Amino acid sequence: MRLLSFLARVGLALFGVILIATISAEEVWENPSDESIQTGDLASSLFNEWALPLLALGFLMAMAMVGAAYLVRDERLVNLKWELNGGEKDD
Repeated sequence: MRLLSFLARVGLALFGVILIATISAEEVWENPSDESIQTGDLASSLFNEWALPLLALGFLMAMAMVGAAYLVRDERLVNLKWELNGGEKDD
């Protein structure tokens, strides 16, 4: 398990180095584009070409939020009694 954790950390560090090296390369910023992108083009691209991937991403994020809410719940008997009694002591 420690080996897997170590390999994951090394992989993430390597990915970060490659990403920074790629973004900061001169070839990327050398030739600017002649055309400008308008807001309508972005909206058209998001709703026409990227509709299904965005829907899938939203579904995955919703599942993650429901899972996180389920994991955060505290079901100890003391807390359940406190919720049922409205915070009053049960002597």
